[in-house]
Amino acid sequence: MTSHMELVDSVDRFIGYFRVKMETIDKAEFKESKPLFQKILYIGVLDALAGTTTYSKKQKNWERITSFVKQFAGWQEHDRVSLPHLVQLLQKVPDPEFSPLRQFAFSLFDQWSPGHVVKISEDPPLTDIKKHWPASMPKPLEGITIEHLQHINLFYKYRNNLVHELREPGYGAEFENDVEPFYCHMTDIETEGQTWELVYPVGFYQRICRTAIDRLREYYVQQRLDPYSLCSFGTYWIEDLNE
Repeated sequence: MTSHMELVDSVDRFIGYFRVKMETIDKAEFKESKPLFQKILYIGVLDALAGTTTYSKKQKNWERITSFVKQFAGWQEHDRVSLPHLVQLLQKVPDPEFSPLRQFAFSLFDQWSPGHVVKISEDPPLTDIKKHWPASMPKPLEGITIEHLQHINLFYKYRNNLVHELREPGYGAEFENDVEPFYCHMTDIETEGQTWELVYPVGFYQRICRTAIDRLREYYVQQRLDPYSLCSFGTYWIEDLNE
């Protein structure tokens, strides 16, 4: 059996690898699209770390990543419902059963001022939306449920856009020192249409990665888990051939 000191040394070696990679990503320079490429690399860190907490190889990627972020990223707003996304859904669903929810959502939305940046902490909790969501219509539009509008699932949607399409969803703009997700109000010059654009800035990804690394170290040590035993290593690229 591995001693406590040996376990701590193994954990620190494993975590140290990711801390070094984080420093490299933090300092990385790109000729263009720096925030985009840094976010993709930070997502790679989260994906890799999430794999060590997966109980089954058959676990869906969405479940693995969202569960990891909930547990280790220290993101308190992950369960809130994006109000602009909810309002857009309600405008596409005229069914009278949604009238109470529509009135509730617009009572909140009308308080947002176009001249201000709105943090996602202003978004309503899921519990508040569920009070008004009609039980008879769990999926009112193309399979969209209330959970699809939660930030944890929008985060995964954002992740897929980054990894699979090499782009960020929406049209929001961020600044170098932004560390918390927010909404910015934008007006289309040609159509004069107005939108609230959701932004997950690169500083946010950096923060949740660092938090996840720190919390995961504590988890390994407290639970007496050697992270190296939770990963697959070997000559063969097909994991089962190395066992």
